[in-house]
Amino acid sequence: MGPPPPSERALVDALDPYERLIEVGVGRRPSVARSLADRGREVVAFDVAVSEAARDAATETRTPSGGTLRVVAADVTALATVDDGREVRRALGIGASDEVGGETPNAAGGVDAVYARNLPAELQSATVALAERLDAACLFTTLGFEEPVVGVSRRAAASGTVVYVAR
Repeated sequence: MGPPPPSERALVDALDPYERLIEVGVGRRPSVARSLADRGREVVAFDVAVSEAARDAATETRTPSGGTLRVVAADVTALATVDDGREVRRALGIGASDEVGGETPNAAGGVDAVYARNLPAELQSATVALAERLDAACLFTTLGFEEPVVGVSRRAAASGTVVYVAR
């Protein structure tokens, strides 16, 4: 698998400061998650139906940098309605080994950022709500022809790609 195209590289670069990430809607293109894992990041990528491409990328990810990529089946709209961040983490298989006395040591619940690439308008509110539940940053790109339907700031990359920051 080669490097991601310029629009995906812009997202990877914007996510570089974060150590533990969740990708919403990994679909059949796990290149952003894989690139982040190659940079030493811990990534959990999910979609309502996990594709073979995503499963293969997770299986093949063995990085000397210590990064990891796991994929799970989950629905962002369902996760966004869960009131307890611990329940969200449990549903995604995050932090189970980190729990001490029922709480994770990291106040952010072991997640620094929630992100999505090509995030359609109808999933933007749920994605931001998920990030809020986890007290994590939220960054995404859109399908290109859509404007965000949630409050954002914009980061323009040299490639012309705009990365939206919702929190």
